[in-house]
Parts: sequence; structure tokens; C-alpha cells
Amino acid sequence: MTYEPRFTWNEDTLSAFRLESNYISYEELLNEVEKFVENSCHLEDGETEEDLIRDLLYQIFNYD
Repeated sequence: MTYEPRFTWNEDTLSAFRLESNYISYEELLNEVEKFVENSCHLEDGETEEDLIRDLLYQIFNYD
């Protein structure tokens, strides 16, 4: 089964994390994404922080 993105992220957010991913380790990026989701995102019905983190990481690394 192929993952399909569920959320729409601001293009500036994606660009910033994509740039950052070129200079830090995956673990450091994961930590930054976790902090971003925790501090800047608002959960809606049925969403979890893990859902947003997974989706954001997918979109950071899978783009054309």
C-alpha cells in the first residue's frame, strides 16, 4: 500500500524543512519536525501529532 498525503502544508514550511534536511541528520530533522508540530499545529477531530509528523516527513522527502 502506498502512502497518500493527508494534509496540506504551507509551501514555505515544506521548503524550509527540505533545505534544512540537506544539512542535518534525519534524527535532528525528526526532532525539529516534532517540535514544529507540537508548537505550531492545531489538531482537528481524530488527528494525532504522530499523523501530522508522519505526513510532514513524507512530504519533505517525497516531492517533484
